[in-house]
Amino acid sequence: MYTGHLYGWKGVDVLAKAAGLLEDEAIFVFVGGTKNDIKEFKEKHLNAKNIVVVGWVNNRVIPKYLKSADVLVLPNSAKSTISLLYTSPMKLFEYMASCRPIIASDLPALREILNSKNSFLVAPDNARSLADGIRKILGDNDLAETISDQAAHDVLQYTWQKRASFILVEIE
Repeated sequence: MYTGHLYGWKGVDVLAKAAGLLEDEAIFVFVGGTKNDIKEFKEKHLNAKNIVVVGWVNNRVIPKYLKSADVLVLPNSAKSTISLLYTSPMKLFEYMASCRPIIASDLPALREILNSKNSFLVAPDNARSLADGIRKILGDNDLAETISDQAAHDVLQYTWQKRASFILVEIE
């Protein structure tokens, strides 16, 4: 499952290509996007047999989607500087708190939070690497549980209260 915008730098097209490599093994659910982006994405991947595009949903129901997933994917692209070096997506923290295994692009911006103990990192912009990572997590329940548990533990240091306390200490 992927939740969020359907922008190119988010890596959604690479995830859709990975879906094609796993056509008989998994269903890929995309939640989110603007009306125009959803239409364009659906048109681009019209022939995909294992892609479901839910579209935009209220933020209050996102946790239910996340908990229903076998794997959560953060396939950001290295082709965009914002994605490569500067992004800190809210969905990353939502994914970590959901107690579901995370597969993410191995990018410096994401490595500020993620590592091999709390996620499964794959080569960015590489559908084969992403498909192999998804296949690995789906086939290894112990690994999926281990990284899920670690992510749920690690995300506790990024609560709004902890971040506010850190900022207050820094400005005093």
